Amino acid sequence: MTVPVSPRPPTDRSLRRLRRLRSGWPAYLFLLPALLLVAYFSYFPAYLAVTRAFTDWDGLNVGGFTGLENFRRAVTDPVMGEATRNMLVWVALGLVLALVPPLLVAELIFHLRGRRRQYAYRTLFVAPIVIPSLVLLLVWGTFYRSDGLINTLLSAVGLGGWRHDWLSDPGTALYSLIFLGFPYVDAFSLLLLYAGLQNIPQDVFEAARLDGATGWRRVARVDLPLLRPQLGLIALLSVIGNMQYFVSPLVLTSGGPGFATTVPALLMYTTATRSGEYGYAMAVAVLLMVAVALLTAASRLMSRRAS
Repeated sequence: MTVPVSPRPPTDRSLRRLRRLRSGWPAYLFLLPALLLVAYFSYFPAYLAVTRAFTDWDGLNVGGFTGLENFRRAVTDPVMGEATRNMLVWVALGLVLALVPPLLVAELIFHLRGRRRQYAYRTLFVAPIVIPSLVLLLVWGTFYRSDGLINTLLSAVGLGGWRHDWLSDPGTALYSLIFLGFPYVDAFSLLLLYAGLQNIPQDVFEAARLDGATGWRRVARVDLPLLRPQLGLIALLSVIGNMQYFVSPLVLTSGGPGFATTVPALLMYTTATRSGEYGYAMAVAVLLMVAVALLTAASRLMSRRAS
């Protein structure tokens, strides 16, 4: 005869968890519609991308299972290799552009005398955020032409030998796209760094002044260490954004000349929309997703160790 075993009594932790769920169920109920929308429009497409990457999907009909063939093709494709090299150059230079100009402008605005002046200049740098990015791309596309503004200015200052058709030369096309809009300052990065400077206690600045740390010496020894969280966030977002970016190559060069401005995200887009090889495009998307996830995890690990 078996003796019935009485269930284990709930622990204090489980009781506290149940009480929180009971007391907070209205909040969970209100969050449910938003969570369902996020799951359907964000997580479900990612699930489809992962599952269809192992098939020869044409965008309409789910093809047969191909195993790792799409991933093998992506790894061995010379076009994908060139696109990856272009992406690495873009990420490296884009990281510099995402950190240095906003930091310099934030420091200059922060050191202006008077709150009104700071507000005015801050507004001037943030105002361009309302301009559609496509307008900026099209305008700079005319600047880069052989008869565009850049070549006209070069001729006006006696540097006519430097005239160039910037987007048609494989040696300059990629760098022209990377520096498009320069010295454009990202408004989000500027505001984030400016807010970080405002959060530094004035006592720290006074102590640095007494120790002789003024000007750029203070920026290097005081501001940069205390702005490390903001700089780390901007760097992470810049790397992720540039790894996934393909709008300007799509609009201005279509990945050319040749494959000089092709990046993996653009290769994914053109392979799916023009060639109908959605399975291969999803494999490229999965590789990008894995790379972004690994970089994010490495960044968080490094920030934890630094703190």
